[in-house]
Parts: sequence; C-alpha cells; structure tokens
Amino acid sequence: MISILIVNHNGGDVLPRCLRQLATQKEDFHDIVLAENASTDDSVGQAERLADELELSPFTVLRLGGNLGFGTANNRAMEAARGDHLLLLNSDAWPQSDCLRYLAAALDDDPRLALAAPRLVYDDGTPQFHWAPTTSVFGEALQKLRNRFESRSWVHALRFPGKGWYSAACILLRRHAFESIGGFDEEFFLYFEDVDLSLRLRQAGWDLRTVPNARSVHLKGGSQGDVTDPSGSLEYRRGQLRYYEKHRPSWEIQYLRRRLRSKFQRIDDPDRRSEFLALLR
Repeated sequence: MISILIVNHNGGDVLPRCLRQLATQKEDFHDIVLAENASTDDSVGQAERLADELELSPFTVLRLGGNLGFGTANNRAMEAARGDHLLLLNSDAWPQSDCLRYLAAALDDDPRLALAAPRLVYDDGTPQFHWAPTTSVFGEALQKLRNRFESRSWVHALRFPGKGWYSAACILLRRHAFESIGGFDEEFFLYFEDVDLSLRLRQAGWDLRTVPNARSVHLKGGSQGDVTDPSGSLEYRRGQLRYYEKHRPSWEIQYLRRRLRSKFQRIDDPDRRSEFLALLR
C-alpha cells in the first residue's frame, strides 16, 4: 500500500498540476499527506478544494505551524501516512503512467531494497539526472562535470565510483527501512537531506536502485520559486557543510571550508557576505 507524501511551501501553479496528474492514477496509491510548510500563497487552500473536486481521498493536510524544512516535514507526514511504502514527491513532480506500479513491484520483489527511484524527465520529456555520485570532494567535482551533459542520453547510463545518492524529488521508500534509520536527519533544513538519507540507508545494510521502466516528470525548481541552481543559497551551503562534517574525513572538511571562505569573500553585498561567512565560524 502506497502513501504519497508531498511537502508544500508556496506551491503556486505546480501543486494543482501535480494533484491533477495523481488523480489519473488513483488506483495505484492509498492516500496523500500534504505537509504544509507555512505557505504565504493560497496553494494549500487550492489543493484542498481540488482534492475534493478530484475525489482524492484520503487526503490529509498537516499544517505544521511554520516552515520546518523538507526533511522534518516529510518525517511528520510519514507519521500521518497509512502505507507500508512511502512515495516522497515534490510538488513540482508527478509520476507518469504505471510508474508507481513499477516502483512498488521492485520493493515487493526484493526485501532488502529500501529505495526505488524512477528515471526523472523534464516536462518536455528530456532526461534529468535522478542520481549522483557519492558526495565528497571528488564526487562533487565529478557531478559538476557530468551536469554539463545532462541533455545527452548516453551520460545517464554512466556510474561513477561509489554507490551514490538519489534525488528525493520522487522516490518510493520502504516504510520499515525509513523508520529503522530514524527518517530524515532534521538538522538538514533544505538540501543534502536526501544525500544523507541515501548514505545512512546503505550503511544500515539496505539496497537502493533505479527502476528503469519507471518515469516521473520533475520541473526542477518549481517547488522552490524556480531556483534551478541552489548552490548560491545560504541553506544549500549550510546543508553542504553539515553533510561534510557528519560524513567526510577531516581533510575534506578543511578543503571545503577553505574553498567556501574564498568564494564567500568575493560576495559583493557586505551583509550577504557576512551572513555566508558566519557559516564558517
């Protein structure tokens, strides 16, 4: 039984589109839990009205009372969900036909599989990266190089050293596995929580893999105000530093801190520069 967990923060036009797509696949899941992260638009009200119109039931809205971040909101949504499989779904993403069936079959067929990921595509059908090399100094360099070739189909078949991590834009998780490692680390507000989750699942002995026949559209950035390159954001750098301090050797931590200090010192705006440099104290 699949529960769909959606974290919403100012979902605008993309959340209704997501729900309309899900309504065409109602037979493939049991319930939807919408974790509302203190939106300032009317997206949650629109979602409730649309859920009634489309007969998306059970449909639960969790008003969290503030913006708790992506990982924490998903943890709260999981507590309210009923399924033994949990589909984490961005508000700017939606599974294509039969995607949920393929993902669920993969989990059902392999008791050691904790995470089943579809291939992601943009709205026009062009491929999008759903997987990345293990995050490290070396891994991030590989990822940056690889990202230049996203539109080339051949690059999506490559696998780099290490087993890598999967984007939480659309993934199906075995509830027992997710709970067994304590869900998302709530010290990550936004960014790197899926990197951390993938690593901790592997460390606990679980398997993660792509299900090739499963496809999901992801607009990429639509749920974050069209931020397609988050690396210039404060939360991205905060998450990156936390991940390195939690999982990487000391020399990599020091390398990252030196590189970021040099980058932050070149920020023109003095207030913004001070805010970023404060992360390194």
